[in-house]
Amino acid sequence: MINLSIIIPVYNVARYIERCLRFVEAQTLHDIEVIFVDDHGQDDSISIAKEFTQKNVRKDIHYVYTATPTNSGPAVARNMGIQAASGEYIAFLDADDWVEPEMYETLYQNARMYQADLSCCNLMQDFEDGTPSKVLRNPHLDSGEFINAAKKFFLTTYVSYFTSFIYRREWLLANELLFAETKSAEDSSFLACCVLAAERIAQKDEPYYHYVIHSGSLTQRKAWKGREKRKAFSSVIDFARRKKMLHTYWLQLFYLYLKKALLVPIYEMIK
Repeated sequence: MINLSIIIPVYNVARYIERCLRFVEAQTLHDIEVIFVDDHGQDDSISIAKEFTQKNVRKDIHYVYTATPTNSGPAVARNMGIQAASGEYIAFLDADDWVEPEMYETLYQNARMYQADLSCCNLMQDFEDGTPSKVLRNPHLDSGEFINAAKKFFLTTYVSYFTSFIYRREWLLANELLFAETKSAEDSSFLACCVLAAERIAQKDEPYYHYVIHSGSLTQRKAWKGREKRKAFSSVIDFARRKKMLHTYWLQLFYLYLKKALLVPIYEMIK
């Protein structure tokens, strides 16, 4: 029985992937599956990962390698990982980030305790340039039944810290929850759909996930992403309509679309 499948898209992360895997190997949770999805970068990330995993001394961590047909982006890679996973729960880990050793055991045990579809923690935002780290927080939620009022609060206040969650695999598959295959906002729209579909949630306040900001990543070339964001958040509205939830959450979804699909792209261009 695999307790958790960790899906790691791999694309030009040669500088970071070994650090990421050291912290995976340090996890206190047992019976883990790690799925690498090679998205055909230009460096030797996958070779580094294979060399590291060949030295694996933990027999309860199982490494799986798969690949996108051609470079396809993180949404396609994560969707392939979901289809390949066999764990009771699924986690998404970016190869240039890292997690505290107790993260996945804590989230898994909390999920089991509350029979949760989703289980989350908070994050630390770390900066390569030496800027002090800061805590990033998910909206505070009571563990247990995920009531409508809590979902409405989440949908109007959240930032997409989707890697700070684990997701019950059978529930993901039953609800056909996949990432919108867009070039922007695929993570935020995925998390919104998960929140709409979830019946139970579990939360820990500790910041176990380390989201790393690399030197130069905040000054990347600006690009208009409005069309891709509109596609991503239109998929949330379509999901709500299919699940007959649109009437219940129409105000929150309108706000979500206005903010994240229309206003955020403008802000990103002028900031």
